[in-house]
Amino acid sequence: DDRLTSMQFCTECNNLMYPKEVRDEQDRTASRLVYACRAPFCQVSSRPTHRCPAAESNLVWKHIVKHSTKADHVVNPDMASDPTLPRTREVECEKCGNNEAVYSQSTVGANEGVAIYFICTSTGCGHVWNKTTAE
Repeated sequence: DDRLTSMQFCTECNNLMYPKEVRDEQDRTASRLVYACRAPFCQVSSRPTHRCPAAESNLVWKHIVKHSTKADHVVNPDMASDPTLPRTREVECEKCGNNEAVYSQSTVGANEGVAIYFICTSTGCGHVWNKTTAE
């Protein structure tokens, strides 16, 4: 949904206008969304709600959450000593040449696939690298 929402302000007192559902007088099943001022002594707030400015869309609030996962948040070099994590001998550490590593996977993004993180098990190395696989 690419619609944008914006805050509406009262034309009389400049206070924030709040969305409010107003029922139609003739047809009680029909309703519309308006913005109403809540200031106690404002002329806009004292008028009937059917005269309030109509909302441009039915979208009142849009909350977009974007998460980004970085390797240092998912992988900790101390994971190399965790006996419960899976291990492999089919990779070679680029830093020390060790052929054993602990691995873990995480989702990179909706379109990027899965990233497999390797942690070298050699004492003192702890090198972390990843391999991204598209699903």
